[in-house]
Order: sequence, then structure tokens, then C-alpha cells
Amino acid sequence: MEDRIIDEDDYRKALRRFLEICNAPEGTPEAEELKQISQVIDAYERENFSGFCYN
Repeated sequence: MEDRIIDEDDYRKALRRFLEICNAPEGTPEAEELKQISQVIDAYERENFSGFCYN
């Protein structure tokens, strides 16, 4: 997983991957990836959708 989402295509890929691993057991490589991808998605959404949900 990249450490930054550049465009809408990257965002959609990240969301798909998030859904694939969202139930990863703690302590697995997928759980670590889930933490990282969550942060990357959050940063992209704050930057691009700030008027919708975030203050």
C-alpha cells in the first residue's frame, strides 16, 4: 500500500483493499496494513471531502 492517495482511482483501490482486510485478526500483517490504509484514507478524505464530515 502506498503511503499517500493521489487521485480518485487510488482512493477507490484503497477502499477496496480496506474492505478486503477489514476483519483481519490482530497481530497479522493484514491488521498492520489495515491501520496504515485507514490513516491514508482518512488523510485523503480530510483533504478532499472536508466540507462533508469534518470540522
